[in-house]
Amino acid sequence: MRYLLLILVLLMTGCQNFSPRQRQEIDNRDGKINGQMDNLSNSVKAELLKLQQNDEIHNSQIDKIQKGMVNLQNNYQNNGVQILSGSGGLLFSFLTIISCLALTLFYRQKMNQSDKASSILAEKILETDDPFLKEEVFKAALYTDVESKIYKLMKD
Repeated sequence: MRYLLLILVLLMTGCQNFSPRQRQEIDNRDGKINGQMDNLSNSVKAELLKLQQNDEIHNSQIDKIQKGMVNLQNNYQNNGVQILSGSGGLLFSFLTIISCLALTLFYRQKMNQSDKASSILAEKILETDDPFLKEEVFKAALYTDVESKIYKLMKD
């Protein structure tokens, strides 16, 4: 049975020549193949160049978008509205923020010290139990913006 199947397979295939030289479409006598390959390679190169140019355009647009608000480069190109330009602008903004924070903390500390001092003075005035001193303190604070606070401190 095996031999019969082997013989049938050999007979059915025949004696074909699979050499590429026998195919009719490959004929390089007149340079047709080389010309077609050159055309195909040129078209592929053109497509790649077109894609590369499109990428460069997109990259330049992305760079302009990224440099819109903060420009970290030291060139002098005008790429639109720039609030902070270069390292000098960044240093200036950083120092401005730090100085504002320092001033805020300084005045907050002074405010806390003033509150403590006024509380201590109000306690000592109340401890002396001198009605003339209380009257003079209320008169001094009568037309100021802290009169309610002094009244509250002296009452408690």
